[in-house]
Amino acid sequence: MTRSRRLLRACSGTMERALSMRFVQDVARGAIGDQEYADYLEIEASFVATAARLHGLAVWDAPNWTAMERNARAAHALTTEQADYFRSARAAWPVPARAGAGQRAAMLSRFALDAAREGGYPAVMTVMFAAESLYLAWCTRAHEGGAVPPGPIADWVALHADASFRDGVHALAQEVDAVPGDVTDERLRRWFDGMLEAEIAFHDAVYA
Repeated sequence: MTRSRRLLRACSGTMERALSMRFVQDVARGAIGDQEYADYLEIEASFVATAARLHGLAVWDAPNWTAMERNARAAHALTTEQADYFRSARAAWPVPARAGAGQRAAMLSRFALDAAREGGYPAVMTVMFAAESLYLAWCTRAHEGGAVPPGPIADWVALHADASFRDGVHALAQEVDAVPGDVTDERLRRWFDGMLEAEIAFHDAVYA
């Protein structure tokens, strides 16, 4: 079994809790409120900026050309396709975010950046694999079997359920699989599980 699969199995309990969080359920049922999603747009945009920085760091620290290309593609998607989404969604949304919405969810960026400082490239790949695996799972479920309202919310869900995003998650899994053996499975679990816990707190902040 690959390291990425072992990691998903070891952290399956936390992943299931993350997939059951209120925000995920509200989006899938079409029950998310206008104010809550407005705050989410602010909160998520702040983390997308962090994710772009993390992938930029990973380009610098990439162990080979393939890894460099993978992280460059990820940084490009975050700073183009996803940045474009936030610009258009905010312009189309009926209410603005509440003041300080982004600061209420700073714990996710803080955890990811602290992990990167501690563990460098392996930590960056692990926390991003956790975050993107979560989004692929819940958005695929919502896209295929949910009642997601049309417009910006459906666009965001579809963006994280398409083939391009799935390929990006697979690329992250391959980078985790290639992490050197002197980085223990316990460290990978700590980064992965901790990122999922931070994701739960992050999304709960929409309702604060």
